[in-house]
Amino acid sequence: MKPGILLLLHLLLWLAGPLHAEADFPWSKQIPGQIAADALHPDTVLDEQPCDWRPVLVPLFRPLVADCTSPREAVLRIASSIGATTGVYYSMERRKPEMNALEALAEKKVSCTGQSILLVCALRSIGIPARAAGILTWNHIQGNHTWAEAWFDGAWHMIEFDEKDFNTPWVMENIGMLDPRHPYQRVMAATPSGKESWIPAGIAAKMGRKCLPAEDVSERYLSLARDWYARAGIPADTQRLLIDFQPRPVSPPVVELINEQGGVISAARLPSCTDDVRYFCRLLLPRSGQHYLRLQGTEEKVGVAPTSAPVQILRLGSY
Repeated sequence: MKPGILLLLHLLLWLAGPLHAEADFPWSKQIPGQIAADALHPDTVLDEQPCDWRPVLVPLFRPLVADCTSPREAVLRIASSIGATTGVYYSMERRKPEMNALEALAEKKVSCTGQSILLVCALRSIGIPARAAGILTWNHIQGNHTWAEAWFDGAWHMIEFDEKDFNTPWVMENIGMLDPRHPYQRVMAATPSGKESWIPAGIAAKMGRKCLPAEDVSERYLSLARDWYARAGIPADTQRLLIDFQPRPVSPPVVELINEQGGVISAARLPSCTDDVRYFCRLLLPRSGQHYLRLQGTEEKVGVAPTSAPVQILRLGSY
């Protein structure tokens, strides 16, 4: 579309009515001032190129939620249909990770960051505060992830592009494996009034990224993950223990979890050199009492204690 025609379209849309949808929905009247300033009014989400996305997104998404009676319903309506509505999808062939909403609509192929930016802007376009959240690196596998948070009913709620419900299961499982003591494994939510940094300064400089202000939301997400694991069948009084051994042997031994009396609580084979890199030995560690690990058939043992996270990852041996 030629720039002059696009400008005329924007002008006509503006004359047709306000493009800021805050006043159009009952939920928009219950937003605290700081939440609105941080997560409703800004034009940017992360460090994408600023653009005027409202003249395009408001007319696109407003009709989708016209019959919604609650912000929860509206968020799920937008999130579950955004791919079909826009034609945007995740692809490793995207031109760059941090596309703005208009770039995403034009190019279609985006990263999870591009999806999250578009979803956040879509939610803001219907008067629902939203922001991006994510981690710099997972604990047990390579890679990072970004998703969206929507604010309603007095709290933030995790939602993803093309998902039909909150708290995506695979994300909850992987969050449960994070160690927030590691600066790259903290869950951060980008917010202008935040006191933390979206990406640690040293890493941001190496990546050519801005040090965006953010809020550390690790504990909230670890709590969500603990709830998810409990519903998945792991009791709250136990912790999943994932064990790797490097270098991985051809014929790996069995590792046993024993109590103070030497009784075997659980046992599993360590990974071999032919196993997938995501395979770990999995045990259940009680959160009370003294416990030890030992290789089956040996007497030597090493103490192991639970952490506050739903999952603890131990990497044994030398790299």
